Amino acid sequence: MLFLFIMAISALILSILRLSMVIQNSERLFSPILFTVVCLGLIIYSGFNLPFWQKSKSSTQNTTSTSIQSKANSSKSFSSTFSSAGKNAFPDETTKQKKAAQSVKENNILKSLQKNYTGTGTVSFNKSDKAFYVKPTNKQFVSSLKSLVKTPSNAKAANFDQIATNFKKLSLSIKKNLGSNYSVSLMNPNDNSKPVLTAKDGTITYNYFK
Repeated sequence: MLFLFIMAISALILSILRLSMVIQNSERLFSPILFTVVCLGLIIYSGFNLPFWQKSKSSTQNTTSTSIQSKANSSKSFSSTFSSAGKNAFPDETTKQKKAAQSVKENNILKSLQKNYTGTGTVSFNKSDKAFYVKPTNKQFVSSLKSLVKTPSNAKAANFDQIATNFKKLSLSIKKNLGSNYSVSLMNPNDNSKPVLTAKDGTITYNYFK
């Protein structure tokens, strides 16, 4: 291709000389002009196909390709970052659903306890403390508890241990239905803010009479 480029330049020079002579002699210009145009075309064609220009094109293409790849990687990086940020920025729907389901279970257990203790006491639930409270209302039961609170040594003779066993079983049942760390307490009839018995996860954690 380099040889053709040199030959085309040489031919162009000769065609220009020929053209000037034709102009001076007032001869027909068509053939010399056509030859000159052909020479210019060959120079342009062979010039753009020289090794120098091919390397330049390749370099430009590589640069463009690298630029496109870099933009693509940046786009992927942004997409990944946004996706990761989205997980932290928006509430987790699964967590919301789990909390809602747990709340429904807690209400069901509360209703069940309130039904079971009808005529014996009232049952309430503190969500933040995960605690169920049984407040005695039955006159006979209230009277017996007050007597035991006054004289704790009589608790064994009054078979209070059976009440403790029942509360242990009750707390195990609550654990199976709601999970760990839920407590159930029998409240002091003299002070409804204080328990006389508390069970959690199948274990007695507090017993006023022990």
